[in-house]
Amino acid sequence: MDETKNYAAPVLAAIIEQVEHHKQRCIIIQGEIGAGKTRLAERLVTKLRKRGLKVGGIISPRILDGEDTIGYRVLDIETGKEVPFATLNPPGVSIGKFYLSEDAIAFARAAIESAIATDQIVFLDEVGRLELDGKGHADALRMLLRSGVIPVLLVRTKFVEAVVEKFAIADYLSFPA
Repeated sequence: MDETKNYAAPVLAAIIEQVEHHKQRCIIIQGEIGAGKTRLAERLVTKLRKRGLKVGGIISPRILDGEDTIGYRVLDIETGKEVPFATLNPPGVSIGKFYLSEDAIAFARAAIESAIATDQIVFLDEVGRLELDGKGHADALRMLLRSGVIPVLLVRTKFVEAVVEKFAIADYLSFPA
């Protein structure tokens, strides 16, 4: 059973309320690895588009080999284009057992910049350790938080407090995945 069905409604309602009242409160979707943050984001993108809203940014679906995660892709929500993001083998920026492609980080930044310029709601998947160290999507996240769009961040639960503090996110709503 798809567990994201239980969680989409309150997040969707919070985003719609912000659009209707011209607010820019940050939405944080939190959960552990494999909890369904990205699946929930995919579901929300579909529902928001059905309502005629302009949605962009990035999500990072896992690449599975059976039940094992062997990497991640980064998907530009607006264009549907995706590129490999993290693999088990170098080259790339080392984070845990993965290596992140610098080209994919640049691709993600461009997708976020484009979404900030044209969309109402911008998703940013996998905000975590790298961003807390000022790397990865940190610059794009700062730009997103300064923009006039509604940011939707996907963050592992253990990083939420640190992300809120590091990026001075004063006004936010947090939802489980």
